[in-house]
Amino acid sequence: METKKQQLNSSLKQDNTDFDFLLKKASKIGKKLLPVIGFALLLQPVYSAASNQASIRQLQQKIIDNPKDADAHLKLAIEYSIANDLVKAVETYFALLKIDPNNFHAYNNLGILYKQSGQYKDSLHCYQQAQRINPDSCWVPYNMGLCYEAMGRMQEARESYGQALSLNPSFSQALQRLRILSSDGGANSPVPQLPVLSDSEILIGDSRTSKPVVKSQPKETPAAPKVATKTVPEKPKVEKVSERLEKEKNVKPNLKHRTTRKGPAAMVFNQAMDALEGGKMELAIELYINSIIAERDLLSEPENGLIRQGLTFLKDRPNRMANGLFFRGMLIYISGHLDLAAADMRNFVEVNSKSEKASSISQYLEEAKRIIARKDAEKQALAAAEAERAAAAALAEQQKKFAQSSASLSSQEVARPSDFALKRMDTEQIIQEADKLSRDSRLTDAVAVLENGLSREPNNVRLLMKSANAYTDMLMLKGDNDAGKMAIVRYRKVMDCAQPNSREATIAKEMVDELNKRVR
Repeated sequence: METKKQQLNSSLKQDNTDFDFLLKKASKIGKKLLPVIGFALLLQPVYSAASNQASIRQLQQKIIDNPKDADAHLKLAIEYSIANDLVKAVETYFALLKIDPNNFHAYNNLGILYKQSGQYKDSLHCYQQAQRINPDSCWVPYNMGLCYEAMGRMQEARESYGQALSLNPSFSQALQRLRILSSDGGANSPVPQLPVLSDSEILIGDSRTSKPVVKSQPKETPAAPKVATKTVPEKPKVEKVSERLEKEKNVKPNLKHRTTRKGPAAMVFNQAMDALEGGKMELAIELYINSIIAERDLLSEPENGLIRQGLTFLKDRPNRMANGLFFRGMLIYISGHLDLAAADMRNFVEVNSKSEKASSISQYLEEAKRIIARKDAEKQALAAAEAERAAAAALAEQQKKFAQSSASLSSQEVARPSDFALKRMDTEQIIQEADKLSRDSRLTDAVAVLENGLSREPNNVRLLMKSANAYTDMLMLKGDNDAGKMAIVRYRKVMDCAQPNSREATIAKEMVDELNKRVR
C-alpha cells in the first residue's frame, strides 16, 4: 500500500507547463485563508478531525485504485480545505486539471484561494479560465468584481458586477455591490467574502448521519420573495360584441414577410416571423435559424428585418439566450461576414463539443463545424493563390533579369580584332583572344582568330589544340558536321607535330577516335 501511495504522490506532482508558475505560488497561501473555500456548511453538525482524516484516506485509496477519477480529486481537494491543509488542496486541484483541463469547479475554487491570499493576478487568471468554460455563470464575473475591489480597481469592479447582472437580472448581491460603488466609490464599504457558487458542487452537512456529502446547488438564484400588497382589483371593462367584431373586421393579417413555400421548414419560418412581430425576439431567432438550417432556399425569402434586429439583440450579450453564440454566428454568416462568423463558431464548438449537452445540440455543432471548414478551405485557397502569385512574380522577375543581362551582354559585344591587329599579336595573345571569344559563345570568331595564328605557325601544337577544340564545340553545340571534320584534321595534325606519348598526342588520339563515331 505504501508503494501505491508513493506512486499517487508522484503522479500528482508531475510536471505541467501550464501550471508550474501557479503551483510555485501555492505555498504562499498559508493558514490565513478561510478553512472552507468554494462551498458552505449549510447545516452545522459536528464534523470531527478524525472523520475528516478518514474521508481523506478513503478518497486517497479511490485515487490509488483509479488515478483518473475526477470526482474523487474534487472531493479530496474539498476535504483538504476542511482540514486547513490548503497547499495540498491547491495541488489536488491542479492534479484534477491535469485529468480534466476544463473543470469549472477547480478553476473557480483556485480563484477563491488566490484571492483570499492576496494573489490577485493569479486569482483573475483562474476566474478567466472558469468563465471560458462556463460563460453563462453569473457568479464568476461577480467574484472577479470582488477581486477588482480588493485591488482598488473600482471601474473594472463595476463592469464585472454589471456583467453578472446582465446574466442574471435578479442577482441581488451584484446589484448591492454596484449600488455601493455607485454611491461612494466603494471606499467606505468593506469587500464581502465570496459567497457559495450556486452552480458548483458544495459540501453540506447531513443532519441524519452528521457526515459531509457533496451535492449540487440549483443553477439559478431564486428571486427575492415579493412583498404582498393589497391592491384593489380593477373592474374589468366589458367589450361589446359589436365592437369586437368591428375590430376583427378591420385587422388584416400581415402576409408580406411570410413564405408561400410548403413543408415543415417553411412552417417554422412563418412561425419565426410571427414571433418577431409579437416581440418574442429569442424565439424568433431560434425558429428562423432552425428553418434556414433545414432548408437553405429560405434565405431568398424576405425576413422582416429579423437579421438586423437579432444581431442588435445578441451583439454584446450572446449569452442572454441559450446557444446565443451559435445564433449570433449564424446571423453574421447569413449577412456575408464569414471571418466574424467563423470566430463565433470556433468558440461555440470549443465550449460545447465536450459538454454534457453536446448530444442535444449536435445539429448546431455540425453546422458550426461546417462553417469553420468553409473558412479554413477559403483560407487555404487564398494561401495557395498567394503562393502561385508569388511564384509567378518571382519567375517574371527572373526572366526580366535574364533579358536585361542578355541585352547588357549584347550591348557589350564588340567585333573581333582585325586581321591587321592579329598579325601584330604573338601566339600567347592570340590564344587569350580566342579563349575570350569562346567564353562569350562566339566560336566562329574564335576559330577565325586561331586560323590567323596558324597561317603564321602551322605546326604550333597549342594553336592546333585550341583550333581543334573550337571546331569540336561547334559540332557539339551547333551540330555543324563540317566543323567536326575540321576538328579531326586538326587533332591528327597535333598527333603528327606533338612529341610521341605526350599529353597533347594522347588527347588528340582519343578525340579522333571519338569524333570518327560522331561525324557523318
